Amino acid sequence: MYSCNDRVSYSRIDKDGLLGVSNVVDALQDCCLFHSEDVGHSALKLREKNRAWLVNSWHVVFKRRPKMGEEFVVHTWPYRVKGIFGFRNFLMETPDKEVLAFADSKWFYFDSSTGKPAKIDQDEIDAYPTSPAYDMDYSSRKVPYPEKLLLRQKIEVCQNYLDTNHHVNNGQYVRLAVNVLPIDYEVSELRAEFRLAAKMGDILYIHTAEENGYFYVVFTDEEETPYFIGEFSTMVPT
Repeated sequence: MYSCNDRVSYSRIDKDGLLGVSNVVDALQDCCLFHSEDVGHSALKLREKNRAWLVNSWHVVFKRRPKMGEEFVVHTWPYRVKGIFGFRNFLMETPDKEVLAFADSKWFYFDSSTGKPAKIDQDEIDAYPTSPAYDMDYSSRKVPYPEKLLLRQKIEVCQNYLDTNHHVNNGQYVRLAVNVLPIDYEVSELRAEFRLAAKMGDILYIHTAEENGYFYVVFTDEEETPYFIGEFSTMVPT
């Protein structure tokens, strides 16, 4: 298990003074990337050999979002490697062990020179010993969504949305999706699937839908091929 100590800063809070939904996802991702840094397999080092870990899906359960100034700890650990995929859990808690959020994530190993998934290098596997999976409900990495969608807005990808892979970072998708949620929509659970990597100059068509108590945000290209699918819920987690 790898852990990061953190504290809620003003630049990361929402209008209610709580760590924003997308900022929770950012904090989880940051902990994962610090883990990579500290075991000598940073994103920048992987880029030198045309490799990267790209996130395929998130499943985040929010118990309570911490408030401005509050300290918290993020833990992360891989629990499985299979084929091109790596599976990683996250736990966010207070210093007193109150659980704030927990998550499952699925990543795939990527060859940037071919633009295709790649077999995971053995030294990459060896760098991340696995631990038992967190006790939570595990859902499919595929997120189905309603056929009838409402187009809300179009956004052109600018350089501010890109990460070192020159793709829109997964946290940016979540941030943009949260922007079109209903006002005062308190997210208790998020499932997100990333299907297509958007690049500089691409146009994101942002659609929404509501069905069976879930709110969906779907980003597509002009031909309605999905980049991102987000399923949000306000239901109390069990």
